[in-house]
Formats: sequence, structure tokens, C-alpha cells
Amino acid sequence: MEASRVLNAIDPREALTVLGPSKGKNRGGQATETGTAWSETMLRARAGVLAKSKVDDGGLRPAWRRYNGNFYRNVGGALGEAAANGRALILSGGYGILRADEPIAYYDRKLRLGDWPSGVLEHAILDETRRVGATKVVTFVSASADYAKLVRRIPWDGAEIDAVLVTIDFHGGGAQVEVPKRLAQAFSAWWNRSPSDYPAGMVAEVLA
Repeated sequence: MEASRVLNAIDPREALTVLGPSKGKNRGGQATETGTAWSETMLRARAGVLAKSKVDDGGLRPAWRRYNGNFYRNVGGALGEAAANGRALILSGGYGILRADEPIAYYDRKLRLGDWPSGVLEHAILDETRRVGATKVVTFVSASADYAKLVRRIPWDGAEIDAVLVTIDFHGGGAQVEVPKRLAQAFSAWWNRSPSDYPAGMVAEVLA
């Protein structure tokens, strides 16, 4: 099915949205740490990974305001609206899975699935999907990174959740800039229900 038709059939405010992070991050912050509803297993795994990561205790920011890479610089107001809607997650090398408004420190760590106990991240995403009452999940990440690998290996069928992975088919120079910019355009177009703004090369892979 054509990628735009796949996305047009899903209400962005009813689905759970999953986004990737970025290496570029804003420093500092003033947000207050809040309690989380993540499982003890998830929090223990996160603490273990953060202990091996470069973390700056210079303050906290909501996750969606921490990152400033090419996706985040080009996404516009859609991201803030999604965070306020309460159905958005951000994948993270240091934190594993984050709610978009969850306060986090500045850190430097790329997601390596081998850092995390088997099944912990997958179950965290499924648990969050159930918690918010979503039956559909849409993820916007690069096709080549561990972020896409993680989403593909979640047992969506058994959970009776419809999942779509949105990536960008791009083979020219400057992919590290162009791919996240196009992912930002794809997410914004979907969120704003503006299919004419979907970028070239957008692929919507139905996982379940």
C-alpha cells in the first residue's frame, strides 16, 4: 500500500507515536524530576546503562526539548503538540524509552541493543501502548539504526497492536542531514493531516 495511504488511515492523536533521538542536544535545564510509571525492570536497566554513559548533571529538560539534531530543528510545532497529547515516546541510547515530556539530563550515548537486557525495551513500549489505550503505533526513525531494529522485533501481532515503521529511502550524499529532515517533514505532515507535504522517499512499513 502507498505510504501516504497507510498514514492517512491512522489518527495521529489516537495512536502512540515513537520517535528517535539525536546526537545533538541542548545543555542545561530547569525541569523538575518527576516520578515515572516505568517498570522496576526498565528502571534498573536504565540505571545500569546511564552509569556507563557520559551524563551531565547541569539540569533537566523535557526529553523533546533536550534534543536539537536535524529532526528536532525541522519538525516545527507538531512535536510540542504531540508531547502535550501524552502519546509520544522517544527512543534513547542512555534512557532506553522516554515519554516525550519526561525530564532528562544531558547525556551522550547511542542506542546499542546489546546494552539492554533482552525484551526490556520491547515490553516497555508495549506496556506504554496499553497504558495510553492506543491500538496503533507509528514510529519515525532511520532505517539503518538500532532504533528501527528494535521496533521491528517487537511482537506486535501477539499484542493485537497495529504498528507502522516510517523510514526514508535516500541514497544520495548528506544522508545524515537529509534523512532526519525528511523524517521531520513526514511526521509533521502526518500530525497536521497534510498529505501533500509528505517528503520524497517516505516508506511506511506495516509491521502488524
